Amino acid sequence: MSSNLNDSPSSTNLSGSRSTTKIVNIGSRKSALALVQAELVVGLLTETCPGVEFPIKTVMVQGDADKTTPFLFMGDKTRGSDAGKNIWTEEMEHMLGTGELDLLVHSLKDLPTTLPQGCSLGAVVEREDPSDSLVMKAGLPYATLDQLPDGSVVGTSSTRRKALLKRFYPSLVAQECRGNIDTRLKKLDAEDSPFTSILLATAGLNRMNMQHRITALLPPVHFPYAVGQGSIGVEIRTGDDRIQKILSVIEDKPSRWRCMAERALLRHLQGGCSSPIGVVCFYEPDTVESSNMLRLTGTVIHPQGENHITASTASQVVSDAEAEALGIDVAEKLLANGANNILDQIRGVGSKNLSKPMERTFQMMEENRGSV
Repeated sequence: MSSNLNDSPSSTNLSGSRSTTKIVNIGSRKSALALVQAELVVGLLTETCPGVEFPIKTVMVQGDADKTTPFLFMGDKTRGSDAGKNIWTEEMEHMLGTGELDLLVHSLKDLPTTLPQGCSLGAVVEREDPSDSLVMKAGLPYATLDQLPDGSVVGTSSTRRKALLKRFYPSLVAQECRGNIDTRLKKLDAEDSPFTSILLATAGLNRMNMQHRITALLPPVHFPYAVGQGSIGVEIRTGDDRIQKILSVIEDKPSRWRCMAERALLRHLQGGCSSPIGVVCFYEPDTVESSNMLRLTGTVIHPQGENHITASTASQVVSDAEAEALGIDVAEKLLANGANNILDQIRGVGSKNLSKPMERTFQMMEENRGSV
């Protein structure tokens, strides 16, 4: 059961008894999906920590309050690059620091790769399917992106998905579509909707029991997913050994190391939610010669779909440090192949200091902002 933190401030007062309390206060955004994910974590913790209560406290964050600004322009408001992701976390992190909350449950793809001082990634639970899904407007006969007529409008709020559409499906029109899952589906199915389809994370649809709306899964080999997509991350205070011990029994190490590699890549590229960066990361089958080989492929896509750069490598990963080293290695390969030329243009758009090739992209996105 969740409660609004603003409605019951006394419930979060730990009164200096943090070391002995039987209550662990969990912070979550207010969206339906965020609460489902928080409740999933509570379920895991309740099984392993009998006698401890895990109340969920909901917090309004900037990203939920601002439902119109495309993510590409959020960086200008929040100091650019990966800092733009603070729109989903900053308010909760403040409450974590003051002791009002003991842990925060996030969609890991929304969590900045560089956390504020005093905050740490306490755990990553077993990862869901990280792929993207195509959801077609109810009643339309199409089953894939390839079948859509030229000029069909595909809705998404993701810069990465827009860039992939422009790169591999140039006959389609990518248009901004913000909101939680229910809101986006209502926008799609509305009688006067401009959308023939929308793109959503498969994991979110699965967790919300909306698998029936999935028209097709987009294979990651052709449509690489976002860093951390499909994963739930739990953020804690650095050095809080009591909470870390509680979380250790629900963590899935392979999921953590996949995500640590992806996050290190993104951090090294200085990318964020305004960057068209996709990844594919998985453990290869063990062989007689090798085991625990984690393969990471990173892709940087030009936002206008003009080109993309891909790099891939594999190494043995059985620790956070080895996972991060893998991510940095792939990032360096991307940079050596020219990825920085694309990323520099994206950073220019985020600050509205536009390079000439990006000016038309900016204008088109500004024109589309009021249309959904």
